[in-house]
Amino acid sequence: MNEEIYVASSVVDISFVVPMYNAEEKLGRCVGSLRAIEDRPSALMYDEEPSASYEVIFVDDCSTDATYAHLLRASEGRSNWTVLRTTANTGSPSEPRNLGLARATGRYVFFLDGDDEVDAGGIRAALAHADERSHDVVRGPVLVHYLGDDRRVLIDRISPEPDADAGSMLELIAREQSLNCSALWRRQLLIDHGLTFDAETRMGEDIVFTASALAVAESIGYVDSPLFHYLRQPGGGNSSMHYYSGRELRELVTSWQSVEDCFMTRGLSYLELHGDKTINYALRLVFRYHDRECIETDDVDIFSSFFTRNSKILSSIRFVDPHVAEFVAQVSVRGSEAFWEMVRPRLLISGHDLKFIKPAVSRLREWFDVRVDEWPSEIMHDEQLSKSLLAWSDYVWVEWLTAASVWYAQRIRPTQKLVVRMHRYELGRSYGDQIAQSNVGAFIAIAPHCLEDMIERFKYDRAKVHYLPNYYQVEAYDRADPEDEARLFRLAVIGAVPRRKGLLQALELLRQLRETDQRYSLSILGKTVSEMPWVAHDPHEQAYFAACAEFVREHGMEDAVEWVGWTDVRREAKNFGFVLSTSEHEGSHVGPGEAYCAGNQGIFLRWRGAEFVYPEAQVFEDLEQMADHVLRMRNLEVFNTVAEEGREFMKDSYDIGLFAERVRRLFQKVG
Repeated sequence: MNEEIYVASSVVDISFVVPMYNAEEKLGRCVGSLRAIEDRPSALMYDEEPSASYEVIFVDDCSTDATYAHLLRASEGRSNWTVLRTTANTGSPSEPRNLGLARATGRYVFFLDGDDEVDAGGIRAALAHADERSHDVVRGPVLVHYLGDDRRVLIDRISPEPDADAGSMLELIAREQSLNCSALWRRQLLIDHGLTFDAETRMGEDIVFTASALAVAESIGYVDSPLFHYLRQPGGGNSSMHYYSGRELRELVTSWQSVEDCFMTRGLSYLELHGDKTINYALRLVFRYHDRECIETDDVDIFSSFFTRNSKILSSIRFVDPHVAEFVAQVSVRGSEAFWEMVRPRLLISGHDLKFIKPAVSRLREWFDVRVDEWPSEIMHDEQLSKSLLAWSDYVWVEWLTAASVWYAQRIRPTQKLVVRMHRYELGRSYGDQIAQSNVGAFIAIAPHCLEDMIERFKYDRAKVHYLPNYYQVEAYDRADPEDEARLFRLAVIGAVPRRKGLLQALELLRQLRETDQRYSLSILGKTVSEMPWVAHDPHEQAYFAACAEFVREHGMEDAVEWVGWTDVRREAKNFGFVLSTSEHEGSHVGPGEAYCAGNQGIFLRWRGAEFVYPEAQVFEDLEQMADHVLRMRNLEVFNTVAEEGREFMKDSYDIGLFAERVRRLFQKVG
């Protein structure tokens, strides 16, 4: 122990109280900032006086990792460092802070979170100011340190008058600062008024403590130096409260009401002064993270009653977020009746050709309030309608990495989240080069190999690119009759145009099979060449499909090959024992998956990535292997076993309910 720093007294100048829970991976910077004070004797020196004495009281909330052991090691040889432990995990920092406060001997107390850093210079300035002016509390700004990119931003700065009284300071703090509890508190003030943290509360306990203490303080000071550094982790804040069950909703509004009541004792309204910021921020989190399955009617009633009780004040506040403004207005008037109607996050689905996402809208509506803005073409849309729907939304999902994605990325607000889904077609387009990548929360790839292609082609940040597979409405397909043996000899291709779909390979497979068994046939479902003008007028495409027709004639398969055209695959897939994928390349190729859903089999001539999308046992290196598999499946019992395994694979991997849940989690993650 350095005698120059620590005085042999039962009372020290400052007690740092630091709650910890499962912090072994992130406590290093906090501990290091406290250790630096001891290692540098002048750290807390002011006015050329001896350095202020201090103590550190760590309180571990029964961590399940090695946090407690780390703290014990860090405190070895430091007589002014104490490590306490709760008897059982309490689930919030409140009880650990109270334990530390009860043990503290300092004239002043400073509450520091275990994943933040103390700023010795700010503490030194605050202590000097407190002693000079006999302040009960001294606050400062907060230095936010973004660990992902090392940015540093100073927030919560205020400019009080030099001789501002406690009432003026209270109003200024309420208007301009967050009510974090990391301030320099005179310990005797807390003792005299019996001020502690509510150990039963996990949401808002810090702002209630701060408001209660500020409301009784006779003198409040401010120094324009940060007292601590808030270390913001990559991908979002440090808050563990990204979850709102009924308990969190109740505690949120209870804490707001308690703060309002505290300020009212000084003739002020916290809601008038800071309600736009506090409620706006909190409700956006509630929209995003509420767990409807853990919210009861009583919870909604209590939550809604706050808004009806304070409707007069709230009606005077201009909330900048449209969803928040409408929520407050509706719930203030209609109470809990409006809660479920208004609390769902608002999802706008936009882009041209929405055939791949529209069938999922009904399932997405279980989680989201959904509106659709379908562009008539890749570049045409009603701009005023799109702007209106964008203003309404919390989340935007753009289907296809084309012009719509560029348009929305230029206009998305910082509080909104934009997700763009790329299929495969877009790799040959330039829109992905034009998009404002920094304004996109996530780029979606429909298959693992498409993810890699997107990153390579457009040089996107890998952290922004996510694999979110296509979905299937598995239960919507008519099921094949397990006794229908004839279907084992009926093959199909769903979508044979353009030539990259490999129709000629499918015809060759049919030829090989018919050498063994003449019962095999091939049906071609989907648009014909004449129905796709760009194909019909392309000489290479014309030559390819002419060769396919000649192949059929040459091998006498006219009666075994049928162009069916468009059909409802959900009704017809049951009739074809095998749906083929003989393409040169694909994103995920939906057609064979539909065969699985119907209780039949999809089989694949290997294209890059097929084995990561579908069962590898049905992915073949060449047509001979594929033909051998089809011939082995002439045993109905064996065929049905493989088909049922495929259907279970589709349910477990790609069912539409999974897709809706994945979309919900994705928006929470990028939020």
